[in-house]
Amino acid sequence: MKEKLIKNWDGSEGRIFLLDIEEVKTLCHPGAGADTCIWLVAGKGGFECLYYNREAVSLTGERLDERWRKGLTVAKRDGCDEIRAFGGGDKE
Repeated sequence: MKEKLIKNWDGSEGRIFLLDIEEVKTLCHPGAGADTCIWLVAGKGGFECLYYNREAVSLTGERLDERWRKGLTVAKRDGCDEIRAFGGGDKE
């Protein structure tokens, strides 16, 4: 797992974690419905965790946390202990 600071589409700064496939399987549980972590995304650089960048606005103008709170996502789990251990404060 590698931490990375990024610049979001809206100009704000964000903090993400780059994950390898084993970390994705162990931490995020893809394909497990409600037990899948909401903050797992895949991009051109591979898998990423957006737990500490949850307020970022996407290209469509939406925020993932807003879709999740409205119940519009299949994934429901809000992060994992391993990512929370990196600190930075929960942004609920």
